[in-house]
Amino acid sequence: MEELASLLLQSRTQTHSFHLGVKGIGSHSAHIALGEYYDSIGGLIDGLVEVYQGKEGLIQLSGIGVLDKNNDIKNIIKYFETLCSMVAKLRTNPKLQDSWIQNDIDTVVSLLYKTKYKLVNHQ
Repeated sequence: MEELASLLLQSRTQTHSFHLGVKGIGSHSAHIALGEYYDSIGGLIDGLVEVYQGKEGLIQLSGIGVLDKNNDIKNIIKYFETLCSMVAKLRTNPKLQDSWIQNDIDTVVSLLYKTKYKLVNHQ
């Protein structure tokens, strides 16, 4: 859970950075889609981590990496594709297999793909 929670927290900060600096054709719709993501993901992270900690105890979060400053929409889409792949990998952790935890992760994944859809198709 530590790695998943840290990744998602970093995604909120990274997405906020993309939101503020997105440029090029389709940047207005990307700006809106990214804003929706970072406005929503925080509450989803809280719910996921709190449920997990209620079962397993407190976790230790790792540091947030360096922000990607490439605000091109194609780079942002690639970022979301990578994020989706990483969440898919991390959710297979045996300690995350309870249905209620997987349901919370499903909600996060839905937000990720919804955001990616908007970035790709609402330009």
